[in-house]
Amino acid sequence: MKPVTQTILHGDPTGVPGNCLQAAVASLLDLPLDAVPHFILHDDWLERLAEFCMAHGYQPIMRMPDVPVAYGMAWGPSVRGVRHAVVWVDGEIAWDPHPSRAGLLKVTELIAFEPIGDGQ
Repeated sequence: MKPVTQTILHGDPTGVPGNCLQAAVASLLDLPLDAVPHFILHDDWLERLAEFCMAHGYQPIMRMPDVPVAYGMAWGPSVRGVRHAVVWVDGEIAWDPHPSRAGLLKVTELIAFEPIGDGQ
């Protein structure tokens, strides 16, 4: 995991949504930010996210907050009052892509990044 900081924050004057998801995925896949799409700009962002991750060797799988996740993302409300994505490793926040590094108020969803192995 290579920490990447988001470059677009919630409330950006251009109206573009924040890119915490893009930065979290870049961090998890050890990619530069500009190599990862800004998924939420598209209505089918979840499908695009899945396709992108699978092309990079990981199957994203939605999990409930009480299911252990070794490597992936956590979602939940931030102190800024918006839904936010962070990097989740070994059951805890490993990286908050927001420059404040404030994390989440609580975890409401998890997305496990499961390696795609031979034979899958």
